[in-house]
Amino acid sequence: MGQKVHPLGFRVGLTQNYQSTWFTNLNNYSNLLFQDHIIRQTIQDYFNKVNLKKNSKTVVNLLNIINIEIKRKFDYTDIIVSIASTKKVLADKSLNNSEINETIISNDLIDKLHASLLKKLISLFQKNNLDCSKLILTIQESSELETNANFIAKCLIDDLENRIPFRRALKNILNIAQKQRDLFGIKIRVSGRLNGIEMARSEWIREGRIPLQTLTANIDYCNDIAHTKYGLLGVKVWVYKK
Repeated sequence: MGQKVHPLGFRVGLTQNYQSTWFTNLNNYSNLLFQDHIIRQTIQDYFNKVNLKKNSKTVVNLLNIINIEIKRKFDYTDIIVSIASTKKVLADKSLNNSEINETIISNDLIDKLHASLLKKLISLFQKNNLDCSKLILTIQESSELETNANFIAKCLIDDLENRIPFRRALKNILNIAQKQRDLFGIKIRVSGRLNGIEMARSEWIREGRIPLQTLTANIDYCNDIAHTKYGLLGVKVWVYKK
């Protein structure tokens, strides 16, 4: 039986960095690990609620989380949330400046997210006797959309949930990826009841090279789930960057 390893964890220290950076003793390790999980889950739930209020049908107009990095230093916790910046995409569509400015992260959104994080963590501190440290929340915009595995997976999931045939959705993603000069290759795999067929199966498509056994290869990976009318579809994306 084949032994599989996570592409990102396989390259930590070479081409990938830790998403959580801190050090503690063995007795407090599980508490901090649980706190990191709650922080990431709270941020994801908050942005999901914000996107539901927008009621947009396209991924471009939504706030998509690319990465959440947590750093603990002495008595405070630094949380850096990377958001997919859609300014470049909106500018290509020749929209007005007022419409482009609407995509900028507002201070009100940061304050509400910070308040919800504190409220969630304080309630857990009282139950689990965790150490409440000072939270510093930073939201930054990332312009690398077409080369980011998380954003590519979300675009594919959006097409699948809108009942677009999976082969057409895969070809649309590949057409966009072929125009990027910063990519050596891309591989996408979709599993489940594709196009509503009763028998579940897996389909994959690849363009270029994906050297999974080369440690020095800059591989970006994401796995996510699409909630369709016929059930859940698993989506995996590998991106080989220069």
